[in-house]
Amino acid sequence: MKKITLLILVFICSLPLFAGMSNSIEYKQLYIVGSAVKGGWDYNATPMSRIDNGVFTWTGTITAGEPFKFMNSNDGWHKHIVATTKDELIKEGEIHHLDFYANWQLPDALDNKFRVDKTGEYVLTVDLRNMCVTLARPLPAQTYPDKYYVTGSALDNQVIELNKIENFEFKQTLACKAGNIILMDTPVKGENTRYFTPVFEDVDLAFGKGYASKLGVTTDAGTRGWSVSVPGDYILYISCKNNTYIGRKHVPRKALYITGGCCEYPWDYVHDEVCAFAPDPENPDILIWEGELRIGWVNTAPEPNRFKILTDKDWNSENYHPYIADTPAEGTLPIRTTDGEDSKWTINKDGHYRISVNTKNETMNVEYLAPDQVSPDNIYGPAGVSNAENDVIELSCNNKTVELIYSPEPVDVRIINIAGAVISQKAEMTKGIVAENLTAGVYLVSVSGASLKKLYKIIL
Repeated sequence: MKKITLLILVFICSLPLFAGMSNSIEYKQLYIVGSAVKGGWDYNATPMSRIDNGVFTWTGTITAGEPFKFMNSNDGWHKHIVATTKDELIKEGEIHHLDFYANWQLPDALDNKFRVDKTGEYVLTVDLRNMCVTLARPLPAQTYPDKYYVTGSALDNQVIELNKIENFEFKQTLACKAGNIILMDTPVKGENTRYFTPVFEDVDLAFGKGYASKLGVTTDAGTRGWSVSVPGDYILYISCKNNTYIGRKHVPRKALYITGGCCEYPWDYVHDEVCAFAPDPENPDILIWEGELRIGWVNTAPEPNRFKILTDKDWNSENYHPYIADTPAEGTLPIRTTDGEDSKWTINKDGHYRISVNTKNETMNVEYLAPDQVSPDNIYGPAGVSNAENDVIELSCNNKTVELIYSPEPVDVRIINIAGAVISQKAEMTKGIVAENLTAGVYLVSVSGASLKKLYKIIL
């Protein structure tokens, strides 16, 4: 009985060590280990760079004859990515298959390593989605142009010069059909044209995360560049610093949140009524925020005249920043969504602002409406009525009801919630109830007629 009890206790005590640990392959991290590389057998020492979900690259020196393999986690010797044969010799340009084992005590018969036959600088690319690895020599040093042009069948073979922003990056929104995109350094193809290529031949334009993929260079006029399999709007970015690239398929955002020291709730994103943007009912790519900004609204707030924009209610999701820190929030400005410092925009006076963000073109338009007052085209509070001078539309929001009190001409009225959904729509009305029993929240009311067009923000 004592022996059984002891065994049970040992088993129970060992549970926390493995609790919550998955035996599944992970697509967000990978490490190269072995005496062939500088980091040796320290599984934290040599992380590989993720260029897409499950796809990693690493550039460094590999010593001939010495072993190396890959580890899929940094919580111990648990998830092994290994060769399929013992002491497998990997050569440039070859595709080698991989095995995966989740085993704390991997048998030597399965723990197969790779080797190279010549010491040198190499580029390793590991694709965990297809369980393969390739070896290449680093690209020779290249010069990169001050201007880029894109063309290809996805653009009906039109030539478009990429917009360069503040020596930080080239960025262009492209309306693409199915086809291919070719990047080059001259506006017309010629004998001296250089073409810039993705990390894999004819890879999809949306492949790759972050600035992890470096542009290749070729003079081959037959290069296909990137493929576009799904038509739509894409945004192409090229870093001026290290000539790496990103391609993204544009999807209109449903929400944005302003946060900063000049906001009513400094550096706080939970109060939708004062920090949430609302969708423009006429353009799904545009989100609008309107409200009060003050320098040092709260005396103890850090960065009292600064703000940035969040894409979600957390600090780790993609943020919207200026390219240059402390850029004044005035007029139409470019937005940086790629890597860089945590820069912010600044205001130089208190008052009521309207900020319109175009998420497709990644631009922001800032309008200063009035000092410390609500603009005529906005209703605030649970029972506000638009009574501004020269405002011929009378609209009320009382007791969770939106009512058109008066219009000099028939108008179409739509109520849109903060997610962009039309929750009520009435046509050709001059007065009457538009919606009843609305839930508490922030709404836009769009009123349009033959000569009238107004947009109201209401808070219930």
